[in-house]
Amino acid sequence: MLSRYAAPTLSQLSSLEPERVTLQLSLLPDVLLAGVPDSSEFPANWSVYAILGADPYDPEWAGEEVDTGVWDDAEDDMAKLTGLEVQIPKEALRPYLNTEIELRYKFQDESSQEPYSNPLLLRIEA
Repeated sequence: MLSRYAAPTLSQLSSLEPERVTLQLSLLPDVLLAGVPDSSEFPANWSVYAILGADPYDPEWAGEEVDTGVWDDAEDDMAKLTGLEVQIPKEALRPYLNTEIELRYKFQDESSQEPYSNPLLLRIEA
């Protein structure tokens, strides 16, 4: 069974409903940044990326991977990074204009497991 992680956060925006956000496409920057909440439940040797769509196993769109850690020569091991953010280009949101789409982050590791987060529901408006 795969772990479920907290939904992504959008630091640029605030919402009264933490699980649902309305985005004005015309007001967005070229790249939307989604935060990956810090957690002790994922290791430093994974990577993480944003996904859009209702099915986390077959997303409609997937972003570029970001490493969850860096090599620490002093410790001779991986050191986990905090404050991770994944990017969603504005153009990736355009096909969902006037609809709702689920945003998640998904991890990639060396095994076949690909755990993913709970969704943040995005309503995309002009």
